[in-house]
Amino acid sequence: MLDGMNSQETHALLVDQLIGLGPLVTGIMKGVVDDVGLTESQANLLWLVPPDAGPVPLKELAARLHCDPSNVTLLSAKLEERGLARRAQHPEDGRVRTLVLTPAGRKVRERLLSNAYTRSPFGALNEKEQSQLHHLMAKALSGHAAERASRRLG
Repeated sequence: MLDGMNSQETHALLVDQLIGLGPLVTGIMKGVVDDVGLTESQANLLWLVPPDAGPVPLKELAARLHCDPSNVTLLSAKLEERGLARRAQHPEDGRVRTLVLTPAGRKVRERLLSNAYTRSPFGALNEKEQSQLHHLMAKALSGHAAERASRRLG
């Protein structure tokens, strides 16, 4: 509880803060995306592909973007046309299509992350606070996902 508030009031305050944070972050990210000349969907996909990891299956990216795999196929094609990524067969399973960043894609992704970092409201938090917030948000989101899954099964 926060300063004598009951749990319900604390919850309401947290939800209100998240509602206020949403448009702020959305506006910041729109500016960041505009700066690199991508659509928001293209930037979201580029953001999710780790530059130094192996190929990422398109289905995995679709799940992380909460969209249909056909949307990721289209977005991947757009990134490929711009020379920012390439689609390839998975080295261990040729039936699986993957996405890998090109050197140009890694540079644009780094610019996205750098610009987002410098403009982010989370810059007001030190590293420890950012880490704590990350863990708390992950816990809240994983609890919510588990609850939704149990409702679907029930």
